[in-house]
Amino acid sequence: MMPTSKFSITVGAPNWTPLERVLPPDECVNYMYMGRAGEIELYKHRHTRRYLNIGLNGTSFYLYSGENYVEVTQAEALDHVRS
Repeated sequence: MMPTSKFSITVGAPNWTPLERVLPPDECVNYMYMGRAGEIELYKHRHTRRYLNIGLNGTSFYLYSGENYVEVTQAEALDHVRS
């Protein structure tokens, strides 16, 4: 679990690398870059409107819950965003 302090979201140039490491290009087109919270990149699915939150390392995944980012498995993160 990430520290309980609130993260401010910063928006700059999109960082697509973590998303591209996880999904094939034909799925990446369904995501919008929303910014970064600490070391977590935030991507929003165009259809489900749910977030796929990926650590900068591309191997950590998070769900936002109760003002915290909680680490989950890649499968859990993808199930959440696709449902």
